[in-house]
Amino acid sequence: MKKESIGGIIVDENLTLVRVFDLLDEPDRAGAALEEFCFYGQTINFIAENIDSQGKANLSVTLHQGESDLFEKAIAAIENLHAEISVEIINDVCLVTVYGPHFKDRCGLAATYFRSLGLKGINILSISTSISSISAIIEKKHLADAIKALKGVFDVP
Repeated sequence: MKKESIGGIIVDENLTLVRVFDLLDEPDRAGAALEEFCFYGQTINFIAENIDSQGKANLSVTLHQGESDLFEKAIAAIENLHAEISVEIINDVCLVTVYGPHFKDRCGLAATYFRSLGLKGINILSISTSISSISAIIEKKHLADAIKALKGVFDVP
């Protein structure tokens, strides 16, 4: 099997994944939640949002582990945005990104990425893509295996 050429792999470690469930699917609800992180000095490096089968918005973000007092204040402020909101925090995750160029013109790259991890038993906690990148959040304990799996299917410079 011929490996697909990519520009490279970027890894961002020592992250915390925050999942915000049951936001109302209305204008500016996600923006208000994200603003709370900013207000408390928390820099976000990954964002994914989807609407679930109940019509509620679910937001996933990652931040670097650090200032726990300010982090806790941001989480409390988000939980106070709406009575039904619940928050899940998963520590010790990392962001693994493969990048382009020209991903929009190449069929199957995301499937190749996700299957290579799945076949190694690595669960993906969240996904985000762009025109030139494919990113996944995984548990840090799987990082070495994930890199090995990706290098097995992609031609990495």
